[in-house]
Amino acid sequence: MPSRRLFLALLATTLATPSAVAAAPAGSPEAFVAAIYARITAGDGTAGGSEFTDPTARDRWFTAPVVEMWREGDERAEKDGDIGPVDFDLLTASQDPMVRRVAVEPRGAGADVATVRVGLFSSKKAKPGEKPYATLDFVLKRAAGGWRIDDVLSRAKETWTLRELLAAP
Repeated sequence: MPSRRLFLALLATTLATPSAVAAAPAGSPEAFVAAIYARITAGDGTAGGSEFTDPTARDRWFTAPVVEMWREGDERAEKDGDIGPVDFDLLTASQDPMVRRVAVEPRGAGADVATVRVGLFSSKKAKPGEKPYATLDFVLKRAAGGWRIDDVLSRAKETWTLRELLAAP
């Protein structure tokens, strides 16, 4: 039977990792984003974020203006026979998701607006000097049901914002 000391040591190690969901206060912007990535990194890390960006789920995760922009972008694309304004996995910044570890960091918060940075890693264990393969900044707004994504800004090789992608003709 594991000792209490071992349990406390494991708990402290878990809480010390940058991607630990438990480190963020419940209901905080960081907890909202960390909960998304807890599901994305579950299993082998290839799930991606489609369950969050699917048209039937967007209103649970994104602000109403973004949901409307996305709907309009999808309609434009459908008329032109295109895929849509976002033709990659938005939350993993990739075509083929492989996210096994994340670092979630608050970047600024007000009463109703917050920014949270997420570093995406394809390896489960941190390596000395390792940098994320992509870094995303989430601009969040507080809505009646809690925090919602109002924009996503890529800090990777290719820079983009979700709102720019959705507004493109």
